[in-house]
Amino acid sequence: MRPQAFVRVAVDRPLDQLFDYACPDQGQPTVGQRVRLTFGRSAQTGVVLEVDQPASIDPARIRALDAILDPGPILPPPLLELLRFAARYYHHPIGEVVLNALPPALRSGGPLPEPRPPDRLWCLKPGAAPSRLGPRQQAVVEALRGAGTALPLDTLNDLTGLGLRHAELERLAARDLLESRAAATQRPAEGHLAVILTLEQRQAIAAITADAGQRTVFLLDGVTGSGKTEVYLEAAAHALARDRQVLILVPEIALTPQLVQRVSRRFPGQVAALHSGLPAGERLRVWENARLGQRGLLLGTRSALFTPLPRLGLIIVDEEHDSAYKQQDGLRYHARDLAIMRGHIESVPVVLGSATPTLETLVKARAGRYRHLRLGTRPDGSQPPPVRCLDTRVHRPDEGLCSPLLDAMRETLGQGRQCFILLNRRGFARVLACDHCGWVADCPHCDARLTVHAAARRSVCHLCGFSERLVETCPQCGQALSHQGLGTQRLERALSRHFPAIPMVRLDRDSIRRRGELEQCLDTIRAMDAGIVVGTQMLAKGHDFPRVGLVGVIDVDQGLFSVDLRAAEQTLQLVLQAAGRAGRGGDPGMVLVQTGHPEHPLMQGLRTGDYPAMVEPLLHERRTGGMPPFGFLALVRVDGPTPEASARQAEEIAQQLRRSARDVRVLGPAPAPRHRVNRRYREQILLAAASRKPLHQTLTDARAHWQRNPPPRNLRVSIDVDPITLS
Repeated sequence: MRPQAFVRVAVDRPLDQLFDYACPDQGQPTVGQRVRLTFGRSAQTGVVLEVDQPASIDPARIRALDAILDPGPILPPPLLELLRFAARYYHHPIGEVVLNALPPALRSGGPLPEPRPPDRLWCLKPGAAPSRLGPRQQAVVEALRGAGTALPLDTLNDLTGLGLRHAELERLAARDLLESRAAATQRPAEGHLAVILTLEQRQAIAAITADAGQRTVFLLDGVTGSGKTEVYLEAAAHALARDRQVLILVPEIALTPQLVQRVSRRFPGQVAALHSGLPAGERLRVWENARLGQRGLLLGTRSALFTPLPRLGLIIVDEEHDSAYKQQDGLRYHARDLAIMRGHIESVPVVLGSATPTLETLVKARAGRYRHLRLGTRPDGSQPPPVRCLDTRVHRPDEGLCSPLLDAMRETLGQGRQCFILLNRRGFARVLACDHCGWVADCPHCDARLTVHAAARRSVCHLCGFSERLVETCPQCGQALSHQGLGTQRLERALSRHFPAIPMVRLDRDSIRRRGELEQCLDTIRAMDAGIVVGTQMLAKGHDFPRVGLVGVIDVDQGLFSVDLRAAEQTLQLVLQAAGRAGRGGDPGMVLVQTGHPEHPLMQGLRTGDYPAMVEPLLHERRTGGMPPFGFLALVRVDGPTPEASARQAEEIAQQLRRSARDVRVLGPAPAPRHRVNRRYREQILLAAASRKPLHQTLTDARAHWQRNPPPRNLRVSIDVDPITLS
């Protein structure tokens, strides 16, 4: 008699194992199907990863699954292989990795969405003359007019951020403003181009398309404005013409609307966008459409990487240098690196695009591990703008603005062009303090100052979110408090004082809170309805604004002398990306960087505009210290309710790591740079090795010990492989 077989299921629990269950009465599930089960005393959703397995414990103790939730597997074998790799490489429990790859509605056991007829495409009716439209209706009309092609409802929602329904579009159609038609089924004609490509672009496209079906990784290294997006679109057109799907990753939602509009104009009816800003129901529908192959091109942020795509033919990672691709909690994965692994597993080419590649990517390209494609010129013949440093020791700033920058702004605005002013710090002021007795407004839960938000009349901690009413007098001595330091809100007020007649837009996370606000801000900027734009790094996120004549960078020095490993590299990338917004559309531009250290090697390098030459000193430092990309790091973090408990547990873990270490340096434990965050105290241990194998073996051995001897429940231990920050 054949022994009873069992299935092994991944469950969303912080445990490094699969769990045995007997098959339910309704039949045997297959690998990749969701099931409902009882885990302990609670009902859970799991994903079957192994079938026909012998019991690992006494069969009499094994429960049966409660139900099979899906008609078939929803996670295909290549994607499950990627998730297993992620669990191994990042040393994270397999159940949490697999379940968190699903949309939230499926993670909680909800059903797959009901099939619905293909989306219809909506466009403006020829000769329509819209009048007396409400704000939502006007947004629809403007989105369709800007796209210049028919769009499905999902894409209209991505562009407007309004959560539109078919009934609203049908009402506009009844007014003879819109018309609809069936979604096009044909693929775009191969070689159809909206623009004339440069020789460098054509060579890059030829290289990428020639390697279809291969595991090649390409670095598309192009100066800002060199037309990388056109290369993406033409490579995508070739993949779609072969009936393959394309995955395009962008670092943040801020880039999504502009790119969706551009891609939808090229591939109407074939584009879907997937990101955390979507409502849960819409996010599930997009995911399911992609899984069923009903969308040829999926555009999304890092989590879109885990979407099933049955006919995947090309992966594109735009702005590969961006730190937003690194998840900073839970599974601390890097979407760029897993995209490369997914391309390897599914035998598809991967394109990494950037004007300022990370040092890791640049070194691999130079070593021949990635194929290096260069775009050194802009299609319109313009040159990247020159960078000039303004010495703030000579030109003392007034509320962050020195006189040469203000003079250059007046000249630029007088020419009818826009000024972008970058300050990578939101809020009004960094510190609320008393000049009389020295009192400072600190967060009661963190080792951090409270940031002043003057418009909301609040003091806010940007680490834990603590907020309190803004006070005007010192609670200790009663004297008036001063606002010290600079944020984008204060900079906006100062600019309004100097340029009272110039319309202005502020672009940061405080001004972009509701769905649709980002799209409205970007439309305002493109329409030249704002002469000055002030904001954080959101300004530097790959936007294409043709009338920007000046980019000013305020307080760049904060990144030059940081102890963090990548601070100088990221500062350089931020300045160059921001500088790339200027001088497009054939008009010359100008970049002014305020610094108190113009003699710093990075500031000197900025003037040359040669990014590879700029990073040579950084590469030398990394090589000398055995740091990435010439070595490998992992951080083990411990946080607990008291500093004593965290330090004690961290010391025990460090000792275990040293016992397990072979060819691995174990540094620490030491308090994290931000020791107290949200009432918990953080210690960290840094592991450094010359190669990956001993580093991962050390972590594997240590985790096996932690499984046998788990830390107290009130302490949390996390592992960050390939950290991008040591803070």
